[in-house]
Amino acid sequence: MKKSIKVNFKDFSNALGKGLVDLGFGKLDSLPGNVAEVLKTLNLAANAGEIAWLLVYRALLLAMKTLIDEKTELEPEKFDVKALQTQINQALETSSLTINKKFFEHPDKDAIVEVVKPAFMEWLKQCQLSEADAQAISDRLPIYFAGALHEEWGSHAKDYGALKERLDTPFTQANERVQAWLRYATWLQKQVEEPMFLEAFSLKRVYVPLRAYYNRKLEGQKAEELEGRIAGNKQSERVVVELEKELETWLSKAVRTDAIRLISGGPGSGKSSFAKMFAAKLAAKGTIPVLFIPLHHFEPSDDLIDAVGKFVQMDRILPHNPLAVEQGESRLLIIFDGLDELAMQGKIAEKTAQDFVREVQRKVERLNQRERCLQVLISGRELVVQANETDFRKDGQILHVLPYFVSEYDRKHYVDAKKLLEQDQRQLWWQNYGAASGSGYTGLPAELDQGNLIEITAQPLLNYLVALSLRRGKLKFSEETNLNAVYADLITAIYERGWAEHQHTAIQGIKEEDFFPHSRGDCPRRLAWKWTNNNGGGD
Repeated sequence: MKKSIKVNFKDFSNALGKGLVDLGFGKLDSLPGNVAEVLKTLNLAANAGEIAWLLVYRALLLAMKTLIDEKTELEPEKFDVKALQTQINQALETSSLTINKKFFEHPDKDAIVEVVKPAFMEWLKQCQLSEADAQAISDRLPIYFAGALHEEWGSHAKDYGALKERLDTPFTQANERVQAWLRYATWLQKQVEEPMFLEAFSLKRVYVPLRAYYNRKLEGQKAEELEGRIAGNKQSERVVVELEKELETWLSKAVRTDAIRLISGGPGSGKSSFAKMFAAKLAAKGTIPVLFIPLHHFEPSDDLIDAVGKFVQMDRILPHNPLAVEQGESRLLIIFDGLDELAMQGKIAEKTAQDFVREVQRKVERLNQRERCLQVLISGRELVVQANETDFRKDGQILHVLPYFVSEYDRKHYVDAKKLLEQDQRQLWWQNYGAASGSGYTGLPAELDQGNLIEITAQPLLNYLVALSLRRGKLKFSEETNLNAVYADLITAIYERGWAEHQHTAIQGIKEEDFFPHSRGDCPRRLAWKWTNNNGGGD
């Protein structure tokens, strides 16, 4: 009968005293590949308890190594790896761990990670990181540990075979599909925990839930009369909703005949960030399988089922096609992010985007005729969504992302029963940013709440670019400050942070004299957008 394994870390203290350096993440790649050899080196028996301990310990080290590698300006040769392991071992010495099915389903939520985090954070500060950066990096340890656990098990599955005899977990089950979905769910959660641009903190730390509106036709109007929906159009009214809650309600209802939603928003409106956050939250809940597909990595074809099958196979996400008639999931949400990516090459590609949306409609309708319920969420820029608008006439099918701030005058154009628009979300974002960056902001700085800057800071991505510029302290903000000034200052900041201190991957290969826009014939805005897109920004 399969059961839990109890691991007392104190039992391994003496052995670790001998193997500190050999097990350090600085030399993780040089460790013997065979788990039995590692345990023999440490004079430990290769039984289930010791093997389970090694699995967890190596995953912790691998997670920390990944986090450190992402902080590109840190120099590994300056790390005191022995000090780190000493602190970790001291933290673990009085701890125990029960390894069972629950642990493997949610390793990021296990108490063992919380035991290690303070020691890891203290060590980061000893490596001359600021309090805020050390906190931001250590806060990301749980989900990185979960990912590392999957990676360690996958890389040395045979070596951990003894655990299969003692445990009943998604890792030891014969069902490869269960393992794949669990691994992918962890990956989705890790995406929003990865560092933003050159920061130590992640999108999750500063993210503010978005609001949106949908057009609701007024009574007595025919659907075909509403094709040209614009502000002030008396044929329809704009109804404000909380975007995440609206989509959660739609998912929970799971109506087969109303299975598609479109999210529309301009560049930098936050729709892609929302799509990632929404996918990560659903993956954490585990109530419905979710597949996130960035359309710039997707090859549309005449058949959606085949195209999805190729995507999951090429990216090694799943061992099966989740849309296949025989293998498919009974419940599934697919998020297609970036519809405009299919329409960036002119009219021919614009037709490709329209054909893609219609193929999605056809396949969803067909697949949902049986017992399964497939739901699809598509995000795209306003113009591309508008081109497909006539195919989605029902109230609420198209959700338009709203900015962080809507003026009192503009609020009159919306039906806002919950008074959602009265909240200036810029204040929330700057509070989050102040905490995550250690800059101490408790709200939107007063000098940014004036003139052109009101509209600029209302857009999520532009607001962040302004924050970067403000912290530099080189640009004087006023009512007349425009985007070009912010972009020019940002380009200088990219040079100073990405080139002068260390050559960041986003600008590798660019000569110093070619870096600045005046010498390349390129505008600051274009270069800034190139950089943000290369570093996880964009929409």
